[in-house]
This record gives sequence, C-alpha cells and structure tokens, in this order.
Amino acid sequence: MTTKFKANEQAIKDIVRMRPVWTQEVEHGETELHYYHIMDALNRKWQTIGINVSDAIEVFEKGHNDAWTYILEPAPFNPDLTANDLINRLHIGPDAWHIRNAMQIILNSVERRNAFVSRLVNVNREDICKLLCTMKNEYLQNNQLSDEAFIHMYGVNPVEALSVYFLESVDIHTHWEWCDAGGTSQKAIQYKREAPFMTLVQAIERAELET
Repeated sequence: MTTKFKANEQAIKDIVRMRPVWTQEVEHGETELHYYHIMDALNRKWQTIGINVSDAIEVFEKGHNDAWTYILEPAPFNPDLTANDLINRLHIGPDAWHIRNAMQIILNSVERRNAFVSRLVNVNREDICKLLCTMKNEYLQNNQLSDEAFIHMYGVNPVEALSVYFLESVDIHTHWEWCDAGGTSQKAIQYKREAPFMTLVQAIERAELET
C-alpha cells in the first residue's frame, strides 16, 4: 500500500468551523461546505474548506492554493524561537539529519529563524530544503559575516567561524585539512569576496594549489 503524498505535512494545533461557503440555502439532502480556520504548529492561521473536520484537514494537507487554502494571519515574531524549537515544530526527525544540521547552521539567529517561518508556506521536506538553499545563497551573497567579526571568531573558535562563514557543517578534520593547505582567515575572506558561493572543500582545493 502506497502512502498518499501530503504537500502540507504539519501538526494542527486548532481547527474551528466557520460560516458556510455558499450563501444560498442547500437543497435537502445536500452536504454543506464550510470554511475552516486552522492554527498550525508555527502559529499561523490558515483558511480552508471542508464538509467536516476530517475533510477540511485533508484539503489542508493538499497544500496552499489561492482559492481555498491559504494563510490568513502569519506567525507573530517570536524573540525566543530557537533552532531546536523550529525543528520540533516542523517534526523533522533524526533521519533527516542533513535538514536539521542545515537549519542549525543557516538559521543561526532569531531574526533568520523568524524570516524562515514567514517565508515557508507548505511544510514538507522538499519545500523546507528549497527555502533553506535559497536563504543560504541570499545570506552568502548579501549578508555575509563581516570581516572583523569573522577574524575575531576565527581567533576564538576557527571551526565555528568557518561553519558560520561558509554556512556549512565543519568538523575538526575539515579544519585540519584547511590548515594543512595553508588556509587562514585572510585567505577565506579573499576567496569569499571573489566567489561568495564557494564551499570550504573548494577553498581547501584552491589553497592547496596555491601552496
């Protein structure tokens, strides 16, 4: 038995039946459609339709569309939102470790985490990955860590500094490879100025060629 694909896979905190969809009276024996308001796990209010609660949830799970299923009210800014909170609310399990790691690294401030919530529409792994990739590229292109902040961070914890600067997971072994290739904070700054989307592996390869 195959599992039915859900475009919108997220927990529902509350669902309330609202007014009928059609203003005219339905004929005897016909089932009446109602609007439903749904509060999702990210504290966004949606509107959808259904004959009953189960039907409305099924329509909601088919995902956003401009006619029936859309966000009525965005989530309020949450100054206490952590990456772990976001991971738990989106039900991202341990098997999706690459998504969990990416969220921890890319959404490394409360402003970025709230921006992610405001831009995400349907909740599913594909849409989450697409938005993370888009936001990563935007940050690398337009909102890079300042040279001064990177140099300071590099002097305190170079592994963390490289992770934040390249917005990718960096471990101690990758840091050693970087150092063995002659990598320094100044070289990282130079490379990223020339190619903002350069990965650390590419930077290591370039440093090795220059050594």
